[in-house]
Amino acid sequence: MASASVACQNWAIATTSEPAVGASPTESVDRPVLGASQRPFRRSVETAIVGGVVGGLSVRLGIRPRWLRAVALVSILLGGTGLIVYVAAWVFVPRRGESISIAQRVVNDRRESQIVLASSTILAAVLVTLLVVGHQGVSSAGWPVLVTAVGLLVVWRGSSPAERIDLQAHLARLPFSDTGSRPWRSVLSRLVGGVALLGVGVAALSPRGLQSTNGALLGVGAMVGGFLLIFAPWWVRTLRELTNERRERLRAQTRADFAARVHDSVLQTLALIQKSAEDPAAVIRLARQQERDLRTWLFDEPRVAGATTFSSLVDQLARDVEEHYDITVDVVVVGDIAADDDVDALVAAGREAAVNAAKWSGAASVSVYGEVETDRVSLFVRDAGRGFVLDAVAADRRGIAHSIEERIRSHGGTAVIRSAPGSGTDVELVLGRRTTP
Repeated sequence: MASASVACQNWAIATTSEPAVGASPTESVDRPVLGASQRPFRRSVETAIVGGVVGGLSVRLGIRPRWLRAVALVSILLGGTGLIVYVAAWVFVPRRGESISIAQRVVNDRRESQIVLASSTILAAVLVTLLVVGHQGVSSAGWPVLVTAVGLLVVWRGSSPAERIDLQAHLARLPFSDTGSRPWRSVLSRLVGGVALLGVGVAALSPRGLQSTNGALLGVGAMVGGFLLIFAPWWVRTLRELTNERRERLRAQTRADFAARVHDSVLQTLALIQKSAEDPAAVIRLARQQERDLRTWLFDEPRVAGATTFSSLVDQLARDVEEHYDITVDVVVVGDIAADDDVDALVAAGREAAVNAAKWSGAASVSVYGEVETDRVSLFVRDAGRGFVLDAVAADRRGIAHSIEERIRSHGGTAVIRSAPGSGTDVELVLGRRTTP
């Protein structure tokens, strides 16, 4: 008896030791173990024929999938209820190896949710219109077809990349697909099926078929289906080729624009740097200008041609001072507004402060910081140079008093200058923003 018990235990271990060591059956087994149910319910990957619902259910119940597929086929043929249940499980049950379902993925993506909602609304409106005008024959099959169509749309829009690859592989194996080792078979299959549907449509639209509204509806549907079966793959292929051509054209244009920008700016600046190799100040100035150009091109929003803004005026201020006085100007601007007379005066006063710093401070760089707030615009010019005593400035030196203080005060702003020998100079310019009634 003991040996029999050991043998039974060894047989049980052998039959249940397929998963990797340390892995639970619910995480690694994707095939049914007869008589052993597995939790949780997940759509199958290995045994999937379409969506993996029946294969996953067979794993969950521990029975052979062929019996469940037979039951599912019968339920689909009897009123379409099984088809609705299958699509619903496809949408709401996660795939094995995935943490969320297709429905959760669509709900979390606002764009996909809008597409599904708009498409389902259109389909429901068409179905309700047919019912209102008297096509009562579509009521029994219309709603299952509508629910199934919406579910399949959700599946296509919300499936994971791995599942979408599997779906495309399933579509490629269909007899009507052009992708395969023998495309002539798909063309022949589409042609035969399309001609058959067109024949049904012609028969339904004959005088005898037009005696009933259902016959007319069947005829129109068969004609449309026949034309789509014959010509839709060609339309889709043409549309795909046009889309790829447009994408390649945009890529080529982007590469051409990038190459032109590099040639017109970077390469030209490198050539000037080579010519000015004996002048370190000129090299630094050219490098700074090129850096500012590239940063503006790469990271700033494109500006409308001819439009002047606060940030563009500050950038031009830095370019002019660097070009004429061989000094580095570090610029930071937060926010932006359109330029007007007040903004022009503010930047002009800041330019005068930067020029004074470049000419008299002896510092290697000047910092310019601009900020646009809801109620005011500020511009700060700082240097770490030798500094000066403001009261000791000669009366005939009107650069600070006239070009900075009086200019900014005439536009309703304030100018504060702080400086001391050996501690640099700090110029703070603040201008209130005009409010429109």
